[in-house]
Amino acid sequence: EAGVLQDKHNGDIPPDVTGLMALPGIGPKMAHLCMLIAWKEVTGIAVDTHVHRISNRLRWVRKPTSTPEETRKSLEEWLPSSEWSTINLMLVGFGQQRCLPVRPNCKECFINNTCPVGCGLERLHGKKRKHADALEKKA
Repeated sequence: EAGVLQDKHNGDIPPDVTGLMALPGIGPKMAHLCMLIAWKEVTGIAVDTHVHRISNRLRWVRKPTSTPEETRKSLEEWLPSSEWSTINLMLVGFGQQRCLPVRPNCKECFINNTCPVGCGLERLHGKKRKHADALEKKA
């Protein structure tokens, strides 16, 4: 609400993650994006549904995570902070165009030979992918 910004922040947005998250409707993802865009400060990784899903599919998290916030913390443990500002942009587009939540386009994917789902090593939604069965039969 504009009134909150006017009353508590002189019409501006708060200059820190905690202040941003105190605003109605602002969570960690948006707070970190705001810090990057408005204040040119990298404070964390903005993890949305695409970053969360793909990070888990690629096993970029130490153990499977169930929330974007868990994924953010896990990624920040190992990903150099110099990459934090770019990973969201990179994975959001990839998740919207190629690595879809249902029926990802693994056949056309440029990393399908290293992705646990793309190369058939991992089940997707509890069902093994057809080409995964073929790979196992050959082995």
